[in-house]
Parts: sequence; C-alpha cells; structure tokens
Amino acid sequence: MIARTIQGIAKSSIIRSLKDKNRSKIIIYPNWNGVGLGFFIFFCFLISVFYENNFGLLISIIIFFIFFISIFVSNQNLNHLSMSVLDYYYIESTKDERLDIQIINHINEKKLNIDLNYKKLNLKGLNFTKKLNPIRLSDQYFQRGTISIPNIVLTSTYPFGIIRTKRYFHIKSKIIVFPKKIQPNINLLNEFNINLKGQAYDEFEGIEDYKKGDSYSKIAWKKSIIKNKKYIKKFEEPKKENNLILNFDNYKEIPFEDLLGYVSYIIDYYYKNKIELIIKHRDNTFYLNHTQNSFYQILKYLANVKN
Repeated sequence: MIARTIQGIAKSSIIRSLKDKNRSKIIIYPNWNGVGLGFFIFFCFLISVFYENNFGLLISIIIFFIFFISIFVSNQNLNHLSMSVLDYYYIESTKDERLDIQIINHINEKKLNIDLNYKKLNLKGLNFTKKLNPIRLSDQYFQRGTISIPNIVLTSTYPFGIIRTKRYFHIKSKIIVFPKKIQPNINLLNEFNINLKGQAYDEFEGIEDYKKGDSYSKIAWKKSIIKNKKYIKKFEEPKKENNLILNFDNYKEIPFEDLLGYVSYIIDYYYKNKIELIIKHRDNTFYLNHTQNSFYQILKYLANVKN
C-alpha cells in the first residue's frame, strides 16, 4: 500500500514538472505585503516565546500555513504553461502591428489572475481557462531590420496577494521590419500597370449600351439624356506584361530608402492581385508569385538590404 502511494506521488504531474530540465525557471518571492506579514509572524512568535502565550503561537502557525499554501498555489498557477509563437513576424516600419501568440495550458487546471509583460505593454488579470489561449501583443518599430523578440514575462500574486511568482519565456522568434509602403510616383505606377481605387489609367475605348449589372459610375450621362437611353463608357485596361522585372539599378536617381518604400508598395500590390514579378538588385534575383513564401522572402531582403 505504501509502495503504491510512493509510486503514485512519483508519477504525479507536480513531481514530473520538478524533474523537467527544459522548463523555464519559476521565481518565487514575497512582495511587500508578504514581507510585512512575515514580520508579523516573527513578532507573534516572539510574543509566544517570551510571554508563553499560546494564542500568539497559534496565530504564527496559521499565518505560516497560509504562506506555505500561497507559495504552492502560486507556483502551480504558472506551472505547465508554454508559448506557441511563429518563427518570423513581419511588421511594416512605423506601423503599429500585432503579434499573435498562444499560451498553452498543458493540464486541466485554470490559471487565474496572471499578468503578462512585454516591453512596455502590461496585460493584467489574464485567465487561462482553456488549453489554447490566444494573446495579441502590439509592437511598433521605426527602423527596418531583423530584431529579436524580447523576453515575455508572466507574473502572478494569486491567490492571497502576498507571494509574487515570475516566469520568463525566452522567445527565439525574429521580427522582420520591412520598409514602410510609399505610393510611387505616376511614372512608376504606369510602368507597373498599377491602378489605384478611384483613379483610372485605363484607356477610353468608346460608348456602348447599358446592361443590367453595369456600374452607375460608368454611365455616359450626357449622351444618355440626349438619346433618352442609358449608355456607359467603355474602358480598356492596359495589357499586363508577363514577368515584369523591377531592377533596383534602373532607379539610381531615387533615394535608396524611398526606393525601398516604393518596392514594398509595388510587391504588396502584385502579391494581393496574384501577379508575378521579378525583383533584381545587384546579383540577387527574387521571383514573386502567389505563394506567401516568395512574398516573405522579398520582404526579408528589403528589411536587411544595404545601399
């Protein structure tokens, strides 16, 4: 009977977590409330010794027991948690972007009243009641480049507010800060056949009869009023060339950082519209197609390229 009990304790989740060498360390220490309560316990103990007062001894034992329970519960509140993150996060320079992470609760216990600290962001009173708990962090960078994600810290004073528990998560992910998208000048827009909303670089072809479903914005009102019949203006889009090439070396008159912003805008437009494009710079060639991998590969280059 005793042997089975010992085996059961050895196989428990608590003992296994203590043996796990790969888990991040949990730091436990009393906060100011806990320090004050500790002095009170010591004071009660001294009274019980010098004045042989059993009531003071009883109080010190009860409060000490609360301390012990608080340490145990606070440790369990941050134990069996892990973080799921992406290998790379892509953020546009100067733009306030979101980093989505998942807090994974590996056991069927609620994790309550936890604070999350990331840089200057402090999310208070989080409750992880499910296995997967999505968290959205905000971040902003003003210079392009590749940046390591700082540590994410979980802290808790649960349940009695006298013991503070802290756990550091060392994130190996990288943030790719690519150049801010800048709308190119009219010449570049025309060169790469980019039509902006509300603007038309389409060529006027003629006027034809209105058909059900045609946009009212295309109605030729002058002729429609004269003929007492609806007509629409017909436009022909410029033919899109296959395998357009954007070569950095062809635009040396444009400041390099501005050019990066133009390229960022152009590849974003091409990717969203599923148009293929070839990017060249010095000896480097990139092929943009409909795949996210090709798009991210170019963004990573734009983030780190030197003039």
